[in-house]
Amino acid sequence: MTEQRHAHNGLPEFHLHGPDNDQSKSKVLRVTRNITIVIVLLMIFGLGKTLFSRWSYGDVLAARAEQNVLLHVLVTKPAPAGKSGTTAKVVLPGTLLGINEAQIYSRVNGYVKQWFKDIGDTAKKGETLAVLDIPEVNKQVEEATANFELAKTVYQRWKRLREQDAVSQQELDEKTGIYKQTEAVLKRLRDQQSFGTVVAPFDGTVTRRNINVGDLVNAGNTGTAQAMFSMAHLDKLHVYVYLPQDRASQVRVGEEIDIFQTNAPDKPIKARIARTAGAIDTNTRTLQVDIEVPNANHALMPGAYIEAALKIDSGNTLIVPTNALIFGAGGPYVAVVVDGKAEKKKVSLGIDYGMSVEVRSGVTANDEVILNPPDSIVSGQAVVIETPPAPPAKRGS
Repeated sequence: MTEQRHAHNGLPEFHLHGPDNDQSKSKVLRVTRNITIVIVLLMIFGLGKTLFSRWSYGDVLAARAEQNVLLHVLVTKPAPAGKSGTTAKVVLPGTLLGINEAQIYSRVNGYVKQWFKDIGDTAKKGETLAVLDIPEVNKQVEEATANFELAKTVYQRWKRLREQDAVSQQELDEKTGIYKQTEAVLKRLRDQQSFGTVVAPFDGTVTRRNINVGDLVNAGNTGTAQAMFSMAHLDKLHVYVYLPQDRASQVRVGEEIDIFQTNAPDKPIKARIARTAGAIDTNTRTLQVDIEVPNANHALMPGAYIEAALKIDSGNTLIVPTNALIFGAGGPYVAVVVDGKAEKKKVSLGIDYGMSVEVRSGVTANDEVILNPPDSIVSGQAVVIETPPAPPAKRGS
């Protein structure tokens, strides 16, 4: 081949002139043309097949496109709160208190001479808790006793003289006044002297002792540090809770409720609403509720934190599942189906029960509320209500 190209000055054979060379060139062109025709025919065949397929499946594609635009949803209807199986309750925190609690102070100044009750000890009403040494009051009683005895003697003497008409009635009245005055002073000081014995004001348990022998105590309740003892009646406890204003009209005095301790949340304790304040506190906009708790076995302790579950009359409110809510910039919404189209409605929520929530306004009991609505759903969007599949039958039924 190389020798031929050298022989023809480096040109291929079909570039040469002459009958033989012209025939070779024509052959190459004919082959190229045939290949091009085959390729074009194949392309035309493929294009025709594609167009035919699209034409034949045009209706199917249109139907599928229409189906893809529709939103298939499951719906539910709001249920009245009283018939939904949900018990309306408001859980409020509180602190247990003894039905009677008192800080016990001294009525006179003195020193602690002896104490008889320590923390945890029980005491009956009037039982001695401590004895104080009150020397100043004792001296005042001695002085008042002497003045009283003198005034009494003078009064008796002037009374006999008046019977003999030896003195005037005015003089006898003066002596009588002095006698009654000293008697009143002596009685007052003896009452103060009796305050040297500190007694229990009611049946209960000593919950705090703040004194020791020799301590100086001051009269009056001038501060917590001056309190000698703290006592509480433990057979019955009570707790104050504060109900929001919008629920104030939905509690009933005498109604039984449950309270829970944090260490035993699955063991409710029965209690009773004893009374309410009957007025809203203007500072907190709440209603004070007093709850009484029986405690005959002393299992509960004053000062313990509890939670009270108050039953609430839910009235005409409705309940919807929480997975039906849509939260947007304007607040909570639900989507309902109206004439085959979605419609978003703004709702006002009440008590959250976990899997369901109270709806105070925005929907009616006849609305078909969409479950698990997408965030992109808009009013006017076409929807198709699907029927949920029936639950599988249990074996053996």
